[in-house]
Amino acid sequence: MDIKARIEASPMKRVQVGVIAICMALYMIDGFDVLVMAFSANAVMEHWALSASELGVLLSAALVGMAIGSIFVSSISDIIGRQRTLLIGAVIVALGMLGSAFTPSYEVLVALRFITGLAVGTLQATANVLASEFSNAKRRSTALAIVSIGQPIGGVVGGIITGMLIQAFSWHAAFIFGAIITAVMIPLILFAVPESVDFLLARRPSGALPRVNKVLRRMDQPAVAELPAAAPVAAKKKSRFADVLTGANARRTILISLTYFVLMASFYFANSWTPKLVTASGFSQQDGINAGVLFSVGAIVGAVVLGFFGARFPMRKVLAVFFVLGGLTFGAFSLSTGSLAGALFAAFLVGFGSNAPIAGMLAISPTYYTSEVRGTALGLVIGMGRVGAIASPIIAGTLMDGGWAPTDLYFLFIVPMLIGAVFISMLGKPVLGAPATAADKTVPERESVDAK
Repeated sequence: MDIKARIEASPMKRVQVGVIAICMALYMIDGFDVLVMAFSANAVMEHWALSASELGVLLSAALVGMAIGSIFVSSISDIIGRQRTLLIGAVIVALGMLGSAFTPSYEVLVALRFITGLAVGTLQATANVLASEFSNAKRRSTALAIVSIGQPIGGVVGGIITGMLIQAFSWHAAFIFGAIITAVMIPLILFAVPESVDFLLARRPSGALPRVNKVLRRMDQPAVAELPAAAPVAAKKKSRFADVLTGANARRTILISLTYFVLMASFYFANSWTPKLVTASGFSQQDGINAGVLFSVGAIVGAVVLGFFGARFPMRKVLAVFFVLGGLTFGAFSLSTGSLAGALFAAFLVGFGSNAPIAGMLAISPTYYTSEVRGTALGLVIGMGRVGAIASPIIAGTLMDGGWAPTDLYFLFIVPMLIGAVFISMLGKPVLGAPATAADKTVPERESVDAK
């Protein structure tokens, strides 16, 4: 049995659980970073007497950076390694947060938010790849669902703490807090996160054999005398982007990218408009805030439930069903704003229905690419989701300017959720050499023999 097959079949060890926990914490930083600017927006606007358009640029800077970082910068993890990419990304986020707290001008803050966004986008894509590669086959779906929970938890907890800090001190304190919690992750990544065995076997850097054996010992796996034979290298090596956009990878990359786009557009529309629609329906501002909290709670529960079913049934089928259920929750919310209890419960449901498929996508996407291009591919498809998140408020605002009511838009967003179900149903089984989910055990593993 080859090295990866042993890891796939063995129970999760302490180091693997630790890696999953750290990846979840990095997702929490992602959730915090999105909200820290939103919570600080009014104070920052008053501090520099910004116009609404200037504030819009500031709010968008990190989102644009996240999309670019995910699509382009995260591909570096296929070259220098997953652990080193996480380490560099965390250092940049910490410095970007600290610099934002002491920025001398609006223009510098915009630049820092963009740079921080680049690093956050890179962290999220790389953390997802690393968590997938350190999970075994049985627990992969659950582990990646747990990792994805970090984002809404970071939003809820970080948002509460940020609000308290801004009220007690100033908006600068919120960014200092973000810098501190990110800096705490740096030694954890450095000492508790080994390099991925998948990367070491695919890239074969200097000292790959002792590094592989060091990781295997930490996972209670037997050492090997030599590495298995490397896959043959093509005469003319394509770029990694060309690799994921041509040949057999082209179809799956297009399908997964489009699915992320429509899913994240739907999620960020619901995340942005649910509290506002509750308030606009005649309820108090606090009711709107409560709706936002319940949306995030629903998002957390959705990820857990998706992970439960994904570990027991074919993930692609589970995911397609959850896309349909997610679409139905959009319709349910649109019909429920007549009463406060109904609106709050529906906010929970739409959080559940829009985030559960995200957890499923994060679990299933790494299984469609080999380790040589997995970081590049995951960065690209997740980055397309970021583009959807940026486009969604613009599309919604344009339609509302044209006379659409917010409740009508909730019905409209049923359509992309159903389209996502179709795209997922069109995907085939994971490729050979990629980690198989528990749902895809029928996919044959590559046979190789460890040197004795």
